[in-house]
Amino acid sequence: GGRRTVGASDFFVDYFTSALEPEEILVAVKVPKLGDGWSTHYEKFNRTAQAWATVGVAAAVKRQNGTIAEARVALTNMGPSPVRASSVEAALAGAAASADAIAAAAANAADGTRPTSDLHASAEFREHLAKVLTKRAVATAAGV
Repeated sequence: GGRRTVGASDFFVDYFTSALEPEEILVAVKVPKLGDGWSTHYEKFNRTAQAWATVGVAAAVKRQNGTIAEARVALTNMGPSPVRASSVEAALAGAAASADAIAAAAANAADGTRPTSDLHASAEFREHLAKVLTKRAVATAAGV
């Protein structure tokens, strides 16, 4: 019936389920270009090189005058769909670009997530990985 646009937060519905209807096909993915001052990093933990990430963290950080002006952090395999670590993002906004500030913010990485336990990892281990990987991804993106 025509084209439609769906934001990422609405597109990912559940495990292996998206907002696509049976008669639809995905024709484009648009990712906004980050401006000056932004840098990114991705961290993942997996048991073998070919395996899905047990937990993955994508971080984008905008530094300004020695502080983190803004941050975006997304987690994979911490629930039925990718999630934003909004409590980490809020804690980083305006914080010093320091290892201590990043560690304090990363301690909240699992807030609001719903990781499952399976033969690869328990929910508790995934929560631990989310915190560790968030700290690494944000620190690298921030140049710390």
